[in-house]
Amino acid sequence: MKTLPHPTHLRRRAFLYCSAAIFTASAGFAAFAQSEPENTYGVATPELRSRAEVTAVLDKAPKPKADASLRPITILFAGGVKDHPPRSHSHDVLPKRWKVLLGGAGPDEEALTNMYRPQAEADRALIASGSPHVKALSTLEWPTDEQFATADVIVLYQHPKCLADAKHQQQIEAFLNRGGGLVLSHFVLWNASPALADMLGLCKGKDSKYKHKVVNLKLPEQRHPIMHGLPDTFTLADECYWCLQGGRSKVTALANSYETVGESVSAEPVIWAHEYGKGRVVASTLGHFDWTFDDPFFRTILLRGIAWAAGESPYRFDPLILRGIPLKD
Repeated sequence: MKTLPHPTHLRRRAFLYCSAAIFTASAGFAAFAQSEPENTYGVATPELRSRAEVTAVLDKAPKPKADASLRPITILFAGGVKDHPPRSHSHDVLPKRWKVLLGGAGPDEEALTNMYRPQAEADRALIASGSPHVKALSTLEWPTDEQFATADVIVLYQHPKCLADAKHQQQIEAFLNRGGGLVLSHFVLWNASPALADMLGLCKGKDSKYKHKVVNLKLPEQRHPIMHGLPDTFTLADECYWCLQGGRSKVTALANSYETVGESVSAEPVIWAHEYGKGRVVASTLGHFDWTFDDPFFRTILLRGIAWAAGESPYRFDPLILRGIPLKD
């Protein structure tokens, strides 16, 4: 199996990444990315999951605590300028949509959460209400010092250059050392730095590879609470990374893909949990396509990851999982 895209794809990808590094703050580059045709790299749009398979997962989870007993928490969703064609790397949209999902819709905000799928209109009132005792914020910039000081969890869905800044790495380290929770998805992990690998558990290395494909996920026998109830194996149509650098013995793999590395097949962590200082990290190499964020299994993992990173019961946000999500009956 080829693990790298063909040369034309590589040249185009290199152009996009270099351009993003130069024009990240430019509305012109965002317009260029949006004007490009949608490109799924040969990956077919996944079918909807069935209501039966999703409810079978959610029914196995412990019930969340009563609203009155919940601790108030602040969650910041940090994105940025779009750097890919439509339907992928929507760093400019996800923070706003998930801010609504967790914190509800403000007076000037639409009750929209889905990234790709048509939204179930019957859920609009529920979506507008958000989750009890949650203050959710969104930004398309790197978090400010004040945001690092006041957030319980920061969710990063950004270009990897944001983590190349030494000051930003220091802020992340201080945030985790004081007990902050960090959740990262996809491209932001494509930054080769031993210091980041130590803090985040794993990140891009010199031999790292990527591929857009139907990713076959297998959950480890030792099941992390975040993955409770999910099938032992399932698929997500996305882009994953493998051969990452970092101390694998220090992370808890939540889901692996089995990839050919050299002459053997290796279990490669695709989603993992990690503890650093007093803080908690959940990271996913998946999250390239918009449709992935509308997949109820992936939404389950991210929402539980946010709750776990905050030091809460992983199941606190389970009531949000199906809001707006269409299912196949």
